[in-house]
Amino acid sequence: MGMHEQFRLDGQVAVVTGSGRGIGRGIAHGLADCGADVVVIARRQADVDEVAAEIRAKGRRSMGLSADVLDWTSIPAALDRVVAELGRLDIMVNNAGGNLDRKVYALPDISMEKFDEQLHLNMKTKWWGSQQAAKRMKSGGRIINIISIAAHKPSPGFGVYSAANMGMISMTRTLAVELAPKRITVNCIAPGIIVTDMLKETMHISDEQAHAAFDKVIPLGRTGTPEDCAAAAVFFASPAAQWITGQFIDVAGGQPT
Repeated sequence: MGMHEQFRLDGQVAVVTGSGRGIGRGIAHGLADCGADVVVIARRQADVDEVAAEIRAKGRRSMGLSADVLDWTSIPAALDRVVAELGRLDIMVNNAGGNLDRKVYALPDISMEKFDEQLHLNMKTKWWGSQQAAKRMKSGGRIINIISIAAHKPSPGFGVYSAANMGMISMTRTLAVELAPKRITVNCIAPGIIVTDMLKETMHISDEQAHAAFDKVIPLGRTGTPEDCAAAAVFFASPAAQWITGQFIDVAGGQPT
């Protein structure tokens, strides 16, 4: 196999959660561009249908499944359907996360309910997705957890989110060792500032305001894109990364952590 061929994903079946919009959508397209069939999972059926249609237009198989990762029955049911209809599961990208109500909560003030919601959404769902995917990967596989560079530093207003992301680094390292005998690799991608709808809604700013505020603080001079994250996901999913596991990579334009 030539080096360039080691970045192809032909014949692989991938699942990406939270892929109706933003980073997840970019990752779904990136995997499809490199040859994978991609299952698009998110809460809004209209979003997943749109992305799945775009992937089928590239000549790949795709399914759009509406599922809420906080419903602990939804991911096992979705993955069973993937295996039944597409024949296998090779790549699992646990991308869904963030803050459901688009609000910030300082740690001295956050309620137990919101604490649990943030922890469940940004750590427990990714453990659950990893566990359930591994059970259905019969010939090895790749698990990729999307976290945030917030894991590495104080994050006022996002303390539980930050802690959950740091927890996913630790959990990824342990999963990597425990799943190695099954030839399943487990890695993390930690995006920096990506101007998504979620970021703009949380910060109450426009696209133009976001770029004006954030481009200048990033050493490489711009905020990131979903495609930047997709490139890292393709690498971890590809044969080129077959001997890399338990790692995380910052996709952040050199932003200090």
